[in-house]
This record gives sequence, structure tokens and C-alpha cells, in this order.
Amino acid sequence: MSESNFSVDHEIDARQQPCPMPILMLKRTLKIALQGQILLVKATDPNSQQDLIHFCKIQNLNILQMTQQTNEFHYYIEKS
Repeated sequence: MSESNFSVDHEIDARQQPCPMPILMLKRTLKIALQGQILLVKATDPNSQQDLIHFCKIQNLNILQMTQQTNEFHYYIEKS
């Protein structure tokens, strides 16, 4: 999949971190992010796919795009 053209306000490098660390790192960044800002979460844990999608639904966050490059997953999330 191709990389996104979103203007990213916060980048969260959760690569090599097992779940639930990508979610915990996202939660920490959401505390300082402003409404409408774009967050990029980079993760390598395959379970992050299901976990982040579920977390975003519960938190009413908008997943703008998900991409996969080899064993790395990128999630573009808008804080609503």
C-alpha cells in the first residue's frame, strides 16, 4: 500500500513494542493533541491492527488510513 499524504501533527513510534504499548503510547499522545490533529502510529506488532481499530471505535477516533509496509503498520488517526 502507498504511504499517505496527510500532514501529521504527532508521530508515535511503537515499533518493536508488544501490545498494549501502541495503545498506551497513543493514549498518552491524545492527552496533548488538539481536536482535528492527525496522529501517525507506527507499529510492528500484528495484533495492533485489531487492538487499535477497536480502541479507536471506543474512543470515537477517526482512522483516516491504515497502511502496511512489509512488517510495519502505519495508522493515521484524527483526534475528534
